[in-house]
Amino acid sequence: MAKPRNDRNQAVTKFCLAMEEHRRTEVGRVRTAREFVANFFPYDDNGATDKVFNAMPNDVRGPILSNWGIRGGKAALKDDDAKVKNVVHDALVAGDIDEAIFEEGVTAQVLVDWIALAEWWSFWRHGKLTGVAIQKALATARELELIDDRWFFANVQGRGGKLKGTDVVCDTLSKDQIVAWVRKLHESGDGSPAGLVSALGWETILAKTAQDALLFALDAFARKAGLVTDDAPDKDKKEEPAPSTRTLHDARTEAPSASDDERGPDSGLPVAIPDIPAIDAADNDAPPTPAAQEAGVWSGSESPKLVEARAKMMEMLGTPGGDAPAPASMQEGWAASDVPEKPSALEWPEPPPMVNEPPKAAPPPLPKKGPAPTPGRS
Repeated sequence: MAKPRNDRNQAVTKFCLAMEEHRRTEVGRVRTAREFVANFFPYDDNGATDKVFNAMPNDVRGPILSNWGIRGGKAALKDDDAKVKNVVHDALVAGDIDEAIFEEGVTAQVLVDWIALAEWWSFWRHGKLTGVAIQKALATARELELIDDRWFFANVQGRGGKLKGTDVVCDTLSKDQIVAWVRKLHESGDGSPAGLVSALGWETILAKTAQDALLFALDAFARKAGLVTDDAPDKDKKEEPAPSTRTLHDARTEAPSASDDERGPDSGLPVAIPDIPAIDAADNDAPPTPAAQEAGVWSGSESPKLVEARAKMMEMLGTPGGDAPAPASMQEGWAASDVPEKPSALEWPEPPPMVNEPPKAAPPPLPKKGPAPTPGRS
């Protein structure tokens, strides 16, 4: 039998094998058998794309096909890549094998032996990862000595990078747990990363730390182990739309009409505003074209319609002295019979009639005082 593509003695290969075996269990099922086939052997009624059998030699894939009963043992050992793809495709379309049989036939050991590990990681990583799967991955990497405690505290981050290291762990611990952790650290006298993990417990750290923080550390491990390359396309990254180049006229014509009640307080038309220098160029503007004049577009001067409207307004208002008669349109609009004699707001009630009261009697005159006596006379 040919030598496997990936060395089974390598720690990264052992990690991938352990996680693929865990994926096929009930608690670690982050990808279904149907997703397994859709990723490594996508097919429809018209054809298929082989991403797994073409990586295997005949002495490895031949027994798989013969065990499925879709190809004879001797013939399967001689079939080329195209023949194998067609045979498996016909069996899937005809229902001779289903997704569960396909996944069971391509065992975890065979898959990890021959598939590119980066392709397997991409398949596993983009599944519906659970806390159990993430904790299992970090625990396996630590057991295989692919990461250590110092590396973990240096690469775990939570709350979008606001918390790092021990702050991430303490963020989800209770007060009693933090107090017990500090007490054990004091008793041990070991404040190193290994001492921190030993005082709290690795299982407790994995169980209590937020999943997003553990996932951040797991992605950092994948880059460290070579399972993700810098030039690999990111399937989760969405392509940003190109900047809009629509003008104000395009936005007005394309935007659906809506009333003020239907529009939100922040709604508006997307307008591409060109970069125009802030200078007064009204004197240098060329006169508008006839088409622009008909559309009402004028630059640098007032349109004739605006001038005409201003003249009519001044004619309606008359001269400052008030000698000019009102226009005929105003006279027609306010006929003499239509003008109210008195505004309703100024209709005061009639004052009560005045009653003539008799004149009051004048008070009696005061007596006149005589001349004051001269001093010294008796």
